[in-house]
Amino acid sequence: MQRYSRQIILPEIGIEGQKCLHNASVLCIGAGGLGSPALLYLAAAGVGRIGIVDDDCVDVSNLQRQILFNEEDVGQRKVDVAQCVLQAMNTHITIKPYATRFTAENAEHLLQNYDVVIDGTDNFASKFLINDACVKYKKPLIYGSILGFEAQVSVFSATHGACYRCLHPEPPKGHIPNCAEAGVIGAMAGIAGTVQALEAIKMLLGVEWCAAHNLQPLLGRVWLLDARSMDVCTLTLHKNPNCPVCSKPHDEIVLHAEVQVCVDHNIGSISMAELNAFEGAHIIDVREPHECAQGMIEGAENIPLEQLLQGHELPRNCPLIIYCQHGMRSQRGAQHLLERGYQDVMHIEGGYAQFL
Repeated sequence: MQRYSRQIILPEIGIEGQKCLHNASVLCIGAGGLGSPALLYLAAAGVGRIGIVDDDCVDVSNLQRQILFNEEDVGQRKVDVAQCVLQAMNTHITIKPYATRFTAENAEHLLQNYDVVIDGTDNFASKFLINDACVKYKKPLIYGSILGFEAQVSVFSATHGACYRCLHPEPPKGHIPNCAEAGVIGAMAGIAGTVQALEAIKMLLGVEWCAAHNLQPLLGRVWLLDARSMDVCTLTLHKNPNCPVCSKPHDEIVLHAEVQVCVDHNIGSISMAELNAFEGAHIIDVREPHECAQGMIEGAENIPLEQLLQGHELPRNCPLIIYCQHGMRSQRGAQHLLERGYQDVMHIEGGYAQFL
């Protein structure tokens, strides 16, 4: 009563609502920028059982936004650190770590014992797989996404409205940069992850409870924030009767990992150390100008990927070597040039980040 008194005093929660949270469970997929604040607030709120799925280790670049971790945690598994931090915060709840990637093969095993799922991932392939699994196994999904100064959050539940594929039926074509490439302000992760925690609490209380207590989960709505101006809007999302997933019977939904970017794996790759062996090569930096301002390979030409994909002409009488920050955009650029008939095309595996 004392620990949760500030929640219990709310007419929308009360003692019965707090008991409901204590008996409820959440599975958070991803313990990064979104998962960190979401997990902290759910543990503090007294959610009885929390599962954490993540196969990554703490990197120093995570510390700018992933507030579960500190400098001493670098190199350790995120789920192990998260379990220790959350358990120390609240010894009256259960924290279950899963040091694995969420896959089509383990989806049913991971989801079956949890009431609500939080998507804390940062790539389209994972988001589509998580959505499809939640529809198939009838789990409400708290979706969140951030990039730069922008954030969006929604609640998808096939039993009460639209799913993620009603918003995006298929993965986007072409390359979509993630936070490692395009950047993100750390506080955006805090805002979006906290909103996800709030929406998870609503869904743990139940749709009927919310209706009776003047609470409105983001079912059928997408909450958008542009933090550059602090403009906020909420878009209505209707269930698509022809949705490739939630319009099907549950037992007909087949789980598989979407391929976000179609890449020809026969594209030649070299390392930074091998670059000097290619005399006379034309080197192309497909990063954005603001990234190049921090440093480039000497003699390289900056042609942002989107400009390259629009048909930028390049010499055909010498090898073409493409690089980006981490090696993902360069693969897409190399594939595009091969499709246009360029013969001697390679990309630098691992990208310019190897210099840093």
